[in-house]
Amino acid sequence: MKRILLFMLFFVTVFYATAEDGVDTSQRITVNVTTRMELQVKFTQTFIFPVFAGMHPLTENNNLRLDLSADITPVSVNGTAEFVLTPVAFLQLVAGGAIGSGWNIPLADGLRINEPGRNPDGTLDGSNELIGDAFDGFVWTVKGGGVFQFDLAAVKPGDWNHVVFRTYHGLRYRALTTAGADDSWVYENDTGEERNGWWYYGNYFLGYQMPLPVSLVGILVEEELFLYTTDGQRYWGDDISRWIFGLLVTYDVSPAISVSALLQARTKKNYEGDTGDYDFYQLRNIDRDDPRSLEFYRFGLSLDIAL
Repeated sequence: MKRILLFMLFFVTVFYATAEDGVDTSQRITVNVTTRMELQVKFTQTFIFPVFAGMHPLTENNNLRLDLSADITPVSVNGTAEFVLTPVAFLQLVAGGAIGSGWNIPLADGLRINEPGRNPDGTLDGSNELIGDAFDGFVWTVKGGGVFQFDLAAVKPGDWNHVVFRTYHGLRYRALTTAGADDSWVYENDTGEERNGWWYYGNYFLGYQMPLPVSLVGILVEEELFLYTTDGQRYWGDDISRWIFGLLVTYDVSPAISVSALLQARTKKNYEGDTGDYDFYQLRNIDRDDPRSLEFYRFGLSLDIAL
């Protein structure tokens, strides 16, 4: 863990020094709030280094971007470093890492171990027990992936021709330092179904950019799948992808300030009989004949301010 912190500190120091040599830099603050009582304030420092740039339109803007971020929520604090290499206009390679920790408040659990509840005789009673104190361990993440992107205006120039498509696919390893191999845990008031191991994450965005205050409208689809294995996970549905579908609209208040609205629905698991009423998720039995249904997820607003 100390190595991760020293690694991030090293890059903060080196890239701040390098920025004085002509590297493009920018800062921004982002505030996110949703109907699920979620609130996040995030500061991002960006460095852009021109690398592998060529004379061809597909390579003239090649660069390496480094985003260093710090965010805080009512129950957590995180630091993130992400590298994005653009070797050609339509392709990006992404790698990064993050570290954070949390605390608990009456309305939300920031960081806890999620264990099955038991009767006095030791048998399972269907409930769950959340244990752990504030800052009881660190959640760390490493990730890598790739982006394919396309803008119709690159082929057919014009202010009204920006039909854009972007898709990201990647792997990440996420772990809680105080969790064992068989432990489930809660972070940032999620469902408590996380375990130390690999995840797959992918998204697809199709949008239209306009030279208007309403500068972007689009559809965002996200997929997430646990890749770690647990005995019996097929019974409660850990082998099933989770999907989120969203409608995104961005309004530019000024050149430096924008507001985005995101309306989302998501898939939820369908369970057999009354097993869906069990609080501990591993005691539920997925309905294999009809494993998913769609439900409203959240409405969110994001305020982005370039400094």
